[in-house]
Amino acid sequence: MPKHFQHASRFLRHNEKIAGCLTAIERHTQLLHEIRAVLPPPLDEHCLHAALDTGVLTLITDSPVWSSRLRFFTPELEHHLTPRHGPIVTCRIRVQPRASVSSSKASGNMLSTTTIQHLMDAAAGIEDARLAAALRRLAKGGTRKR
Repeated sequence: MPKHFQHASRFLRHNEKIAGCLTAIERHTQLLHEIRAVLPPPLDEHCLHAALDTGVLTLITDSPVWSSRLRFFTPELEHHLTPRHGPIVTCRIRVQPRASVSSSKASGNMLSTTTIQHLMDAAAGIEDARLAAALRRLAKGGTRKR
């Protein structure tokens, strides 16, 4: 077994198409590091991806809350990035939830027994029969889609 190991990307760079993809990934990673250096914590951790193409800066966050906060920092990002990357015409911010967030939502939204009991208690204390019936249906069915 050889004593010196080489990273797989070194072998992949011999293929012209793969080398171009690896170079683009490295540019995006470097840009993301530059952007995260400007952003305050914890916002920097929620900026997941960055791309700059012909003056259009595209940023991806993991929730709408962080995208809103990120919008406040776009003038500062443009000021910081323009000297090195050229003028930024527009900044687009997109939301892409992390895999763990979407998989937990897909696992089924079951109500806890405590929540079910609260719904049943609320239904028992409400005079409006239709609202009470709706609360009981919600408690019995959880939030599962039918």
